[in-house]
Amino acid sequence: MEHSSADISIIIVNYKVKEYIANLLNSIAKARHNKSLQIIVVDNDSGDNSIEFLRNRFPDVEYIGNKENLGFGKANNQAIKKAVGKYTLIINPDTLVSEDTFEVLTDHMNRNPECGACGCKILNPDGTFAPESRRSVPTIWTSITKVLGLNSLFPKSKLFGRYYLGWLHEDEASQIPVLSGSFMFWRTKLLKELEGFDERFFMYGEDIDLCYRIEETGFYIDYVPETSIIHYKGESTRKSDLRYIRIFNKALYQFFEKHYSSNYSFLFKIFIYASIWIKAITSVFTNNIRMIGFIASDLILLNISVVLGFLIRFKFHYEVFTNLQNLEFLWINVLASLIYVFVGGFLDLFRSQKDSISNQLKAITASYVGVAFITFFVRDYAFSRLALIIGFGIALVMMIVFRFIQINTSRNETKVTGKIKTSRVILVGSSTDTEEIKSKIHSRPDWNYEVIGKVTIDHDEDNVLGTLPQLKDLVKAYRADQVFFALKSISYKDMLLQISTLQGQGILFKLIPDSMDFILGKSNVEYLESIPLVEVGFAYSKGMNQLMKRLVDLFISLPVTFILFLFTFPALILSRKKKFVISDLSFYQDPASNKWKNRFLMFWYVVTGRMSLAGSPISSERSIQYDYKMGLTGSVQLNKSRINSLEDRENYELYYLQNYSVWMDIDILIKTIFNGSSATGELERSFKRD
Repeated sequence: MEHSSADISIIIVNYKVKEYIANLLNSIAKARHNKSLQIIVVDNDSGDNSIEFLRNRFPDVEYIGNKENLGFGKANNQAIKKAVGKYTLIINPDTLVSEDTFEVLTDHMNRNPECGACGCKILNPDGTFAPESRRSVPTIWTSITKVLGLNSLFPKSKLFGRYYLGWLHEDEASQIPVLSGSFMFWRTKLLKELEGFDERFFMYGEDIDLCYRIEETGFYIDYVPETSIIHYKGESTRKSDLRYIRIFNKALYQFFEKHYSSNYSFLFKIFIYASIWIKAITSVFTNNIRMIGFIASDLILLNISVVLGFLIRFKFHYEVFTNLQNLEFLWINVLASLIYVFVGGFLDLFRSQKDSISNQLKAITASYVGVAFITFFVRDYAFSRLALIIGFGIALVMMIVFRFIQINTSRNETKVTGKIKTSRVILVGSSTDTEEIKSKIHSRPDWNYEVIGKVTIDHDEDNVLGTLPQLKDLVKAYRADQVFFALKSISYKDMLLQISTLQGQGILFKLIPDSMDFILGKSNVEYLESIPLVEVGFAYSKGMNQLMKRLVDLFISLPVTFILFLFTFPALILSRKKKFVISDLSFYQDPASNKWKNRFLMFWYVVTGRMSLAGSPISSERSIQYDYKMGLTGSVQLNKSRINSLEDRENYELYYLQNYSVWMDIDILIKTIFNGSSATGELERSFKRD
């Protein structure tokens, strides 16, 4: 939609973050009030149908689609040339504005005609103040303090904290040298006179350069903290990627070379350039510390298992520790580690850092099989096969236990596999909106969220925990892990206030846009649509999966059945109780008084293949669409508090059947031990219904 004039032109550059832009555009609509807006979205070849996605939702926005990624500055310049507003806002896609943002900033610019550009307070997703809200020009000294991290060590020092002007209070209005490129509110005429960004900067640094050039015009830049935005920081870039870290640090050198190079010696330039690269390499390490720790922990456990297998094989004999010849077998550790890293890389185990245990166990198995195969042919370094078998068993146990602990200590894990404790969520919004969102969340069998209650905006209603002013106390009282804001019924200003109030509480905040079809977190987007009911390619029906399921059923149920038989044998012999039948399986009547005998029968049915450890609920009301064996536990039984309709139940059944693996059964069994419903309880409920 073309504009001849507007109060504000808003420019957004997109690269693969269309959901964040949709959320930003919703917040802009709430902040516009009576102002005329020209909104331009420039897509830098995202390759994910971003323009189609956005145009269907926001047809009045102007779109520019590039055939390649032109970089931040060049893409913005395309839109700056088309800007017709009195003011131009350059804003990152992963931000949200408050309802009063445009009013506060236009009023400030109107009252201060010498102010050429301004910015506002920027908040991090956890509500804390983002120091990049105001910055200084990176002189040689400020660049050195930034590169060496001195500004982080002494943020409030006027000597070392100049980069972020850390001695200024976050609510202190002031003239500043540099705005954050994530939010820059300009006089359009001045912005065009400066010819926009210097396109030599691909990404980062161009905002500093543009602000620096304002000094030549007689205008100045203001920091206006009376309004605030929230910035998710870098969702359109991968900050752990060496390429982006190199670009960021190189931008400092480009700025230095452009504005200061004639005043300093060649050796000093080399020093600055070398410092920037050292900082880049350090950043790669620190930003990838989780992945490095992930690999290191796996290798430590693997090597411990190899050593323990060797020691157990030789019964911890004294000579094992004193004979130096035994150290020759340390090459087995090196070989096993190399195989694990190679296979893990092939399975994308380390890059994706998946919490799924299956790929990890495949890599362990490959390590031990590879060692056994190689040592079989290299006779001079032959290794005890029994030691390898013992080590392999130890490795399996340690890896499973370690990954289980790792998954269950992660706060932001939404997937269900391996997670015992559900993530407790409070929904904030109107009663109608939150009820709809709750229904959508609980219909997702692949999520680990448990909605513990709803908080309304300003008045109490039935079936709610309380009102918005009580949110902080409610989070503590109900031990909530996450808070979801329904943006359709809560103002951005109220949301930002609550996030700021709850900062430091260890709470994760997520946003649900007006469309209520996805959830936005700091680094992920989760769609709320249900799993499609498509009956194709059930993994449950595959022969290998059926074999593995049967082996697990037998491995667990045989010893349990034997123990239960010994325990209940007299009662089984003397019992003359009547039985009732469910789906051709007979059980003792009055299940509450015959729990142990019915438990024996259930495990006996598992041994004989008529039931399974994990399957559909024990009930005469069997699923017509998805007919599979009844189980002592199962996905439906574990999630009965989240299932509110027949459609919800079918979603859980379908997810189980489509995504089945033996690990899913093991996961269900572990969760049942910790917090699942008992099979005898299901039997009692079925008996009462019949």
